Amino acid sequence: MTIVAIALAVLAAVALAYGALYQHEAIAGQDDSHNGLNWAHFKELLNNRRWLVGLVITGIGTVGNIIALALAPVMVVQPIGAFSLIVSVLLGIRHRGLKVNRRLVQAVVWCSVGVTVFVALSATTARSEVQLGADAMPLVWITAVVVLIGGVIMLFFRHAPQLVLITAAGLLFACVATNTHLVSVQLLRAGFDQVTWLNVAGLLAAVAIGSWFVQNAYAAGPPEMVIAGLTVIDPIGAVILGSVVLGEAADAPVWLVLAITATGLVACLGVVVLSRYHPDVKDRELQRRIARRPHQQTDTEES
Repeated sequence: MTIVAIALAVLAAVALAYGALYQHEAIAGQDDSHNGLNWAHFKELLNNRRWLVGLVITGIGTVGNIIALALAPVMVVQPIGAFSLIVSVLLGIRHRGLKVNRRLVQAVVWCSVGVTVFVALSATTARSEVQLGADAMPLVWITAVVVLIGGVIMLFFRHAPQLVLITAAGLLFACVATNTHLVSVQLLRAGFDQVTWLNVAGLLAAVAIGSWFVQNAYAAGPPEMVIAGLTVIDPIGAVILGSVVLGEAADAPVWLVLAITATGLVACLGVVVLSRYHPDVKDRELQRRIARRPHQQTDTEES
């Protein structure tokens, strides 16, 4: 079953990369979308064929990932999504004319290698346990806190930087993955009557707010950054929840925990580097500086 889960997770990663390409192109083509999406933008997207195709592809990948989470521990399945970052960069080079620089390559390598080793180490110790009743409640409360923080950011920080948006989305979808695994195991091993519906409610709330962050992140910068956030921050958060809250790493020795932590930090460093040195990010920063110069010159002349 683990092999099947890994294969489904790989296919889901490829679907995520293609879905991101289509949705980013649709959102980037909207007028004033870089200032943050509103309901008018979303209504327009519902009539955009390219965005809808991206949504369908992403949905197919999501279904594959849900099945994978039902078949194997979170610590094994979720980090495999990092493969989509490589696919996303290759698609960017082919379809968007993405310029490859040394920093971009370094960031992708750090993210990919860090998460790959993360998966390999996690797989050696991960085990699934059925969490029923009160045992499932810690994850409910953690999800509620993350959803609340996400809601505050959504309401009061509409023009948040892309790194903030993808970090929030990654943490929310980490909660989605962990709750999906917990509910799936409850359903398959204990039966429908043992499903904790508060976990289902938390899962749906995290999906809704997380999706809002993802779409706004597409408007705020390159799709590779969104993929990096969802394939590094999401799995690392999911593995932490899986190991600490669900007890998937209860038997892991200290050295293994430290090694997993180190590889996770390497992957996160890759995301930070990508957020600073991605060619599209640097081009946007240059355009902002050029746009500010006339205002600065006008202020100097008036003084």
